[in-house]
Amino acid sequence: MDRRKVSSIALELTAYCNQKCAYCYNEWRDDGGQSIGYTESEKLFARIDRLLEAFELDHVTVTGGEPFAHKDVFRLFDRLEAAKVPIQIISNGGLIDDALAARLKGYDVRYVQCTLNAPSAELHADLVGGDGHFEATLEGVRALKRNGVPVVGCVVVTKKNAHLVSDILALWHELGVRQIAMSRFSPAGYATRAVAELLPTRDEMTVAFEQALPWARERGMRMSCTMPIPPCAVETERFAPIKFGSCPIGTSMQELALGPDGKLKNCTLHKTAIGGAADILEVDDLRALLDAPEITEYRKRLPAFCEGCIHASSCGGGCGAAAEWVLGDTKATPDPFLWQHIDDELAARLEDERTRASSSKQRRRLDVVA
Repeated sequence: MDRRKVSSIALELTAYCNQKCAYCYNEWRDDGGQSIGYTESEKLFARIDRLLEAFELDHVTVTGGEPFAHKDVFRLFDRLEAAKVPIQIISNGGLIDDALAARLKGYDVRYVQCTLNAPSAELHADLVGGDGHFEATLEGVRALKRNGVPVVGCVVVTKKNAHLVSDILALWHELGVRQIAMSRFSPAGYATRAVAELLPTRDEMTVAFEQALPWARERGMRMSCTMPIPPCAVETERFAPIKFGSCPIGTSMQELALGPDGKLKNCTLHKTAIGGAADILEVDDLRALLDAPEITEYRKRLPAFCEGCIHASSCGGGCGAAAEWVLGDTKATPDPFLWQHIDDELAARLEDERTRASSSKQRRRLDVVA
C-alpha cells in the first residue's frame, strides 16, 4: 500500500521512568506506569511495524518514560535502522554510561536530548523527584560526548528556575553542548497537579529569554523555545536569534505520539486517541487516521479570546493540550500560560493553590522543629 507522509512519530517506548519529574506530562506518572503495565515486546514491535508500513517518516523520536529503561530499546533501533528511519531520543541521561553510548554511536541518531533544570543538585532534585539524578545526568551527557553521540540540552523553564537560566546555560556550555531546547513548562498529565507551583508568568519567561539571549547572540548557542509562546503574551521577536515555534497539529510538521498503551495521539501532551482507537492494532487502515477530525478540525476552532488576532492562524491560542488538562477544553480558552493573565478566576485559583501549598510546607517545617 502507498504510505502517507508524516513528519515524525514520538514513540513512548515505556511507561516506566527512574525519575518522577514534577513537570512530567505523562498521565500515568502518578503510579510509575503500573496502571498501564509493561507492554510485551512483540506487541510493541507489532505496533511499530504497522506504523512503518502506513507512514513515510522523516524521523522517529524515541521517548518514554525513560527509553533506556526498556530492555529491547536496541532491538527498536535495529528495526528503525533497517527501515532507514533516523532516530531522535529524549532521555534523562541517568542510565547512560560509556558502554551504552558506544553502542548507540553505531546508529543513525540525530541527537539525544537530556534535561538539566538547575545549575546545582538541590533544585534539580526538587524538580525531578529525588537526589542523585543531577550527577547521573551529567555523567550520562559526558559519556555521550566522549563517544561522539550528538547531544541537545534541554531546560524545562518553570516558576522555580526561570531566574537561573543563564547559570544553567553556563553549565551546558561547560559540558560542550551548543544546541539548547528551552521547553517552557506546559501543564499536562501528571504535571497538572503542579500548575500553581511551576507555571511561569510572562514576566518570568521574559527574564528567562533575556538571560538566554547573550548565549544565543554571543556564545554560539543555537536555541529554540519548544513550547508555544503566544505573541500577545511575550514579544518574541525581541529575542532573535532564539527560534520560536507554534503548535504543529494539523500541519505537515506535526509529530504524532504513540503511547505505551497503543493509543495514537495528536502529540505527547494530548490525552485523546485519534479516531477513538484504544490501540492501533485494532485499526484496519492507519493511514485513514490522518483524516480524523482530531487532526483535520483542530486548527479550525479558535478560542473566542483569539478571534480577530493577526496571529490566530499560526498561534491558535498556544498549547491546546494544556488548556484541556487544566481548563477542560482544548479551544474554549487559550493556553493557561496566557489565560492566567486574562481570567481572574484562573488567577485566583492559582494564587489560592500557591498559598495553601506554602502554608502546608510551613506547617511541616514547624512539625519537624517541634
